[in-house]
Amino acid sequence: MTNQIKLPDEVIQALGINQDSELELQVNNQKLTIQVANHRPANQTIILRWFLIPSILATIAFISYFIFNNINQINFTGSNSIATMVIILGLFSGICTFAFFFIRGKKRNTRYLKDIYWRNFPTIIFSFAIILGIILLGLFWFLGIIFERASFDLFTATILFFIFVAVVNYLMILFALSISPTVIITLLISVIVGGVVISMATNSQHLWWQKNFSFLGTEHANYGWQFNLTLVLSALLLSALLDYLFVAIQYKKSDYYWRLWSLRILLNLIAISLGAVGIFPNNGLGRLHELHNHAAMSLVYLIIILIIGIRWLLPNVTKEFLTISYLIAAVIVIARILFSTIGYLSLTAFELISFFLAFSWILLLIQNLNRLSVDIDPTYYLKLE
Repeated sequence: MTNQIKLPDEVIQALGINQDSELELQVNNQKLTIQVANHRPANQTIILRWFLIPSILATIAFISYFIFNNINQINFTGSNSIATMVIILGLFSGICTFAFFFIRGKKRNTRYLKDIYWRNFPTIIFSFAIILGIILLGLFWFLGIIFERASFDLFTATILFFIFVAVVNYLMILFALSISPTVIITLLISVIVGGVVISMATNSQHLWWQKNFSFLGTEHANYGWQFNLTLVLSALLLSALLDYLFVAIQYKKSDYYWRLWSLRILLNLIAISLGAVGIFPNNGLGRLHELHNHAAMSLVYLIIILIIGIRWLLPNVTKEFLTISYLIAAVIVIARILFSTIGYLSLTAFELISFFLAFSWILLLIQNLNRLSVDIDPTYYLKLE
C-alpha cells in the first residue's frame, strides 16, 4: 500500500512537482522533514565545470611557469617536471576543491555533513592533504621508475598535466560529497598503517626492530617526524570520527545517554594518549622520555579499562564482539607475561603485538558505534494524493 499525502496547490506549484513526483519524509530529532526525493547517486550531481575550472586554472599556472622560465622540454619526473607541478598545483587545487564542496555541503546541511562539527574541518582537510600528497609522491615515484628519463614538449606535457590534475580534482569532489564514517575510518586506517609501514621500511638499515617500536619516532631514526605525525594525525582523525558518531547516536539513544558519554570520554582520552605518544618522542632519557612512557602506559591502561567495561558501556553489544574483546585482552596479557616475566618476547615484538591488537579492537568498536548510527533518520517515501 502506497503512503499518500495531500499538499496545497500553491505548495505543489512552488516546488514544481506533480502527482507522479515522489517525496521523502524524514523523522529527525522529533522534527518532520518533507522534500522531493532524489535517487540520483552523488557522483551524478557533479557538474562538469566544478572540476574543470580548478583544473584549467592550475593548467594556466603550469604553462605560465614554463613559458616564463623559457623551458620547452619538460621532464616527466624530477625537479621542474610534470610530477613536481602536479604534486604542488594538483595538491593545492585538489584541497581547495575539497574544502569548497565540504563547506558547501555543510551549509546545505546534507545528510552526512550535518553531523560534523566545524571544529573537525581542519583535521579532515589536513588529513586529506597528507593522504593526497603521499599518494601523488608514491604514484610518481613508481611512474618515474617505469618512464625513466622521459621528457615531453610543452604541449604534450600540458595535456598530461591537465589529465592528472583533473582526475585529482574530480576524486576530491567525490570524497567531499560522499564523506561518511566509513570514509573517515578508511582514512584513519590508511594514515596509521601507511605511516607505520613506511617508517619501518625507511629505517630497515638501522635495524630498528633490534631496539624498540618507539625508536621509529626518535631523533635517531630516518624521518622520525613522519612516524610521530602519523600518531598525531591518527589521534585527530579518531577525535573527529568520535565527534561524528556520538553526535548521531547520543540524542537518539537517550536510554543509554550516560553510558555513551562515559564511553565517549574514555575513547577521547585514548585519542589524547595516542597523540601524546607522537608529540613526546622517546629521545633517550629526560623529561620527554618520561612523558612518552606516561602517555604510552596511559594508552594501555585506558584500553584495558575499556575492554573490561565494554559490556556495560556499549548498548546492544553482541556476544561475538564481547568474545573477540576478551580474546584480544587475553592475548595482550599473555604477551606481557611472555615479555616481562618469562623473557620469551622481545620489547619490539611485545609492542607490535599490543599496538596492532589494540588498534584492531578500536576499529571493531568504531564499527559497532557506526552500526548504532546507521538508521537514525528513517526515511519514508510518499505519493501525492
